[in-house]
Amino acid sequence: MKKKLLLSTLAILTLAVGAVTFYSSRDVSAVQTPKDIAGVWEVDADAPYRPHLFTFYADGTMTSTNPTNVQENAGQPHGGTNDSVGMGVWRLENQHGKHYVVGTFEELNAFADNHQPTDKLSVSFKLQVTNDGSSFSGPAAAHLGTQTVPSHLTGTRVRIDEAAVNAL
Repeated sequence: MKKKLLLSTLAILTLAVGAVTFYSSRDVSAVQTPKDIAGVWEVDADAPYRPHLFTFYADGTMTSTNPTNVQENAGQPHGGTNDSVGMGVWRLENQHGKHYVVGTFEELNAFADNHQPTDKLSVSFKLQVTNDGSSFSGPAAAHLGTQTVPSHLTGTRVRIDEAAVNAL
């Protein structure tokens, strides 16, 4: 009888520890491996030009693009600026039990009329990816010259359009 009670108690404790481990590991910020963020994302940023496309690579690098010539303005001195493709780095970070993707990318800028370099743009971010891996959201800060402007990034993963592919 004592042996049965001991085995039952051990079985219950094993199940309880397993359940606690399972449920404590499930959290809104599910990014735990590079494959969770790797891919192409359509990103809305609190910026004058929208949207952007981000590509996160599993090796910790990334690229960012936005519409061409969006910062040109003939009414401004030098006609505004043109910016390059953004290139940057990212890493996974665990803070207080939550998982984040943190990183920085940079874009080089030049005056639209004479093509001379001007201030580069540097954007740093801290993102959380949803459990299903379909979207992310988080704060960002854009640095241009001596200015720092707070922003927010919201991304939606670009997926294969199955209906379009199946219709081919």
